Amino acid sequence: MNKPKNPHKLINIAAAFCACVLLTYCFCVFMPVNGEQKIYRDVIRLHVLPNSDSEEDQALKLEARDYILGDIAALTENCKDSSEAAEILRAHLSGIENKAKDFIRQKGYDYNVRAVLSEEPYPERTYEDSNGETFVFPSGKYQSLRLVIGEGGGNNWWCVLFPPLCLSGSKIEDGLAVAGYSSEQINILKKDKDKKYVIRFKILEILAGLGK
Repeated sequence: MNKPKNPHKLINIAAAFCACVLLTYCFCVFMPVNGEQKIYRDVIRLHVLPNSDSEEDQALKLEARDYILGDIAALTENCKDSSEAAEILRAHLSGIENKAKDFIRQKGYDYNVRAVLSEEPYPERTYEDSNGETFVFPSGKYQSLRLVIGEGGGNNWWCVLFPPLCLSGSKIEDGLAVAGYSSEQINILKKDKDKKYVIRFKILEILAGLGK
């Protein structure tokens, strides 16, 4: 005669099955499938790091930024995608370094300057354009042009270099559209976007970390 099945075991099996179904549903709903990857892949940030947090070094950071920003932005403003922009920036790294060095020496400092193009982690960042519309770039790893002044140990400054959003007065939505972003992808970045994208971006960050 067969023994009756353990009811607690059956309950545990049912609970595990339900959990798997729920987890699968969540991944289907929140997985980054509607263009969120493009936010990370097709953005190049500009990052200016000063020597220190001293008042003088912070002022020098902003002056150097203002001096070099127009030239750097001009290099990438007509690029059709981030790959082309990155290729142009790599070809001009030494020129960017030398121009920044010359300016800093003119200001009376002997700091070294390094221009580096590499991936770099960023926190979430909110930008407001000339029309008052707000966009949120999620935290994560982005390709980044770093301009490191001296020790690079102070409070730093950054912006979105490509699409070209660094210069004041630019309309962010237009810049994203020119860079090939779809209407859906642009809406993802708008501040009033659906909260589910916060989870979707977090999952994307976790998956990127697993691929290391």
